[in-house]
Amino acid sequence: MSLKVKEMDWMANMTELNHLGKALLIQPQKMMGVLDTLFSAQNYYSDNPMLSLLMGSKNEQTIDGLEWEWDMKGADTRPLVIVENIIPTNTTPGKFKSTFQIKLDENWFIPGDVITPGAADKRYQVRIVDDPQRQGDGWVYTVRLMSDDDNFFLAPTYLTPGTQWSKLFSNYEEGAEQSGSTTFSTTMSFRNRLTKYRKQYKITDYASTAVLAVKIPDKTGKLHDSWIRYAEVEFLRQWYRELERAIWYSRSSNTVIGSTGRPVRSSAGLEEQLEDSHREPYSVLTAKLIEEYLMDIFYSRKKPGEGRNIKAFTGEYGMLQFHRAVTDTLAKKGFLTEVSNNFVEKASSPYHTNALSFGYQFTKYKMANGATLELIHNPLYDDREINSEIDPITGFPVESQKFTFLDFGGDANSSNIKLKKKKDGDAFGYVCGMYGPYGPSSKASTPVHAGDYYEMHIEAHKGIEITDPTRCGQLYLARN
Repeated sequence: MSLKVKEMDWMANMTELNHLGKALLIQPQKMMGVLDTLFSAQNYYSDNPMLSLLMGSKNEQTIDGLEWEWDMKGADTRPLVIVENIIPTNTTPGKFKSTFQIKLDENWFIPGDVITPGAADKRYQVRIVDDPQRQGDGWVYTVRLMSDDDNFFLAPTYLTPGTQWSKLFSNYEEGAEQSGSTTFSTTMSFRNRLTKYRKQYKITDYASTAVLAVKIPDKTGKLHDSWIRYAEVEFLRQWYRELERAIWYSRSSNTVIGSTGRPVRSSAGLEEQLEDSHREPYSVLTAKLIEEYLMDIFYSRKKPGEGRNIKAFTGEYGMLQFHRAVTDTLAKKGFLTEVSNNFVEKASSPYHTNALSFGYQFTKYKMANGATLELIHNPLYDDREINSEIDPITGFPVESQKFTFLDFGGDANSSNIKLKKKKDGDAFGYVCGMYGPYGPSSKASTPVHAGDYYEMHIEAHKGIEITDPTRCGQLYLARN
């Protein structure tokens, strides 16, 4: 598909039948897909990167209702946490092979389980000898150190509230009748809803008559010209920009009332869902900071080399910061000195017969352990219309220096990021007066008002899902 502007008036061969608006009215579902492709952008490096990634792909899903739920499965095991040191006067717990008590937040462990506070010194292991007993806000376990040394005892620091204890294994004696514990995770359920978005415009009979030719394929793949007014093109460009804004910034609400007296049901956009992700402030961006930050997200969740492919959405100044961070790291290692000649090319110049050009930009980072980070420009972060908070150091919007890390990975049939839409939820129509989208009203038309103008209305139901927000995150600028 393609668009090309033609400055021309309506002519006889521009009939209603080959007009895009007429095609929309006759085949709205098919033609809305055409508009999605034309105006959301052809690739995610353009004005609406998220729509470009998701619209028309397998990651755009149609639902029947206005709400949907999804489950996120947690880990099957997790450490338990010390709630209280119940015998603070005991400074040598476990000495002389004695039993002692620890208070944990859950009763998941049972007699025979060997647990550890996770110290690098793995001598600190205790075996549970009795069933846990409920005590206030936790469970008291009676334990004994796995040691034959009378003088060995547990360092009291491991009984400090907040210390994590994990199970290693379970061991038993000859003729044992007990067995070790097994834990299963429960799933967390999330819910989001679709939001109804609408937009309109009015155009008079004397408005611009510039038109665009739109190449639309038929079922055989052959392209045909259809026509659309320039005013409608600008309307649709703004419409898709607003949808992109909604996907990122929409806030969940169910109590705001519209003009009809009914609630305006608003969904949670990406930014709100990312509040449950790994959000960290930064003041100076470095390659080391990025690597260690992403390590926090993926450490022990995916094996090294198993496709840690992350997309980072940022503004133009963020792209510059990223380039400087990677360049600075390479320069300190002497790498750029060795390969700098690869960045020098011949250039045409009126100032010198042997002019050269030098330059490059890093937009992708292949990190250790098989992780890759691809940078994507997000124009919303640069939009001064909606981002007026300026960083006093750089003079650019604070939002332009934000990095949003989204993991689009998933199983073979599903992405971690999904766009939802309502079945038969897209609508489009004209409200015509004495003048319509195809020119003056005729005997065959039925104007609904006497004005020399017509209105165009469009609506859609959209929502976004981050299935597992813990696989995503943000680095945001925070000056000290």
